[in-house]
Amino acid sequence: MHTYPTQAVILAGGQGSRLRPYTDDRPKPMVEIPGTGTPIIGHQLSWLAAEGVTDAVVSCGHLAEVLQEWLEEAVLPLRVTTVVETEPLGRGGGLRY
Repeated sequence: MHTYPTQAVILAGGQGSRLRPYTDDRPKPMVEIPGTGTPIIGHQLSWLAAEGVTDAVVSCGHLAEVLQEWLEEAVLPLRVTTVVETEPLGRGGGLRY
């Protein structure tokens, strides 16, 4: 019998510099996928829930308040907790939290 993970971490703290100008006023996970009306983070959370994940931690950084506000207002398919990297810790630095 296989057991699958029910918890996930999404590292969402980067500046998204390669997606400018779309990330000038929002973090990369909040960029909408054209034609869907849903930001990238919404799709990620739905995909995780579809695979049986029940709890996710989203590690935020750049423009964290925009992402946190959306997560608080959205109807989500799983439980989400956010942590904020107050200073950039580099690749995978958000895992410290």
